[in-house]
Amino acid sequence: MKKLFEPYSLGSIELQNHMVMAPMTRNRSIDNIPGDIVAQYYGQRASVGLIITEGTSPSPNGLGYPRIPGIFSDAQVRGWKAVAEAVHSKGGHIFMQLMHTGRIGHPDNLPEGARVLGPSAIAAKGDMYTDTKGPQAHPQPIEMSDADIKTAIQEYATAAQNAIEAG
Repeated sequence: MKKLFEPYSLGSIELQNHMVMAPMTRNRSIDNIPGDIVAQYYGQRASVGLIITEGTSPSPNGLGYPRIPGIFSDAQVRGWKAVAEAVHSKGGHIFMQLMHTGRIGHPDNLPEGARVLGPSAIAAKGDMYTDTKGPQAHPQPIEMSDADIKTAIQEYATAAQNAIEAG
């Protein structure tokens, strides 16, 4: 038990203890921008050695759950900077989990112009909650083309750069 509370070196990062907070989707990012309530939530948990954020979308197409954060717009990067500052000010460390909802998403949760994409045109079983209509069956996704895959790869690379910029 003693070791749990001892510092731990993770590469070049010195964690204050061996505890890691796993990602938990909170659905609290209005307009997909992490706001004050998100910064407060993560700041309150900064005493763990490392926080892994909730799934954060690299693109509009990846926002298939309601109110999940993204990291592809300037406003989202600013929101995540406030989160990082809330954690870092208390000596904590935070890593971002990048997540694209893929075929599990629902068009009612996507911004205008975004598409539900997947590796195939086969709909997932089950439902997805939407703010506008409640639970809805998963739609048939659009099968990703080679161009869609290349775009998604670039979106992840840009999202990773944005996450680093955010802190």
